[in-house]
Order: sequence, then structure tokens, then C-alpha cells
Amino acid sequence: MFEEVEVEAHVHPTEDVEKVKRAMLALVPELEFEAFEQGDEMILVGKTRSKKALQRLYELFRGQAILDTARAILEEGTFGEEIIFKVNKQVAFVGKVNFNEESPLGPLTIIIRSKDPHRLIKWLAPRTKNGVPIE
Repeated sequence: MFEEVEVEAHVHPTEDVEKVKRAMLALVPELEFEAFEQGDEMILVGKTRSKKALQRLYELFRGQAILDTARAILEEGTFGEEIIFKVNKQVAFVGKVNFNEESPLGPLTIIIRSKDPHRLIKWLAPRTKNGVPIE
């Protein structure tokens, strides 16, 4: 259903790289990390092709009852064969999803590459009626 999931974050000098990695892994497991220097910051990029990569987001969208919001954000962030959205880094650290990316530490950017992004969105965040998936 998808080819690759990538998670990116700017790591500020005041942040612990391991904690940023933990925040990323809390939403997308099995990431392999690379780091790039950019001035006094670091860009941390995690990528995976694991079939389990989106399972945690699937569970969180349902557990937090945010399917409708998630679907709208994912649809809005679809560009060709990529779905790009941002989540709050600090909230991700505690294993939750919050699409409010406003934070002094900056967001996590999640990029999902898929040949059929609309099918993927239908699975990940289906339409609901009274909070219950109908697709």
C-alpha cells in the first residue's frame, strides 16, 4: 500500500537527539536514521519500508478518536504520490498524535510515499459516521 515512510525533524542544540528519535519512533516504528548538519541545528531523518510502519498511526487515529481530522489533514497533504503532514514533536514523545505543529521545538514532518495515496488514506483514516468507520 506504501513504498516508504520518512519522518524528519530539526534538532535544536538544546534538544537531546535520542529523545527526538524516541518521539519519531513512537509514531513510526522501525526507522533507520541519518543526521545532517545545518548550521547549529541537525536535521534528523528516519526512513522505513517496514510493512508495520503505519500500524501505530492507524491505532492512534482510532484510539484518540481523530479519524475525521486525520483524513482531512492527510487529504490536504496529498501531492502526487506523497502524503505530507506535520505533528507536534513534544506530543509525539508521549506517544500521541497532535496535528497542531506550533511548538518552539518545531514539528515532526511525516512523508508517506504511495502509488495509491487515496486508497492508503481510506485504510489509515476512513470516513466515519458518529465516530465509527463506515468504509
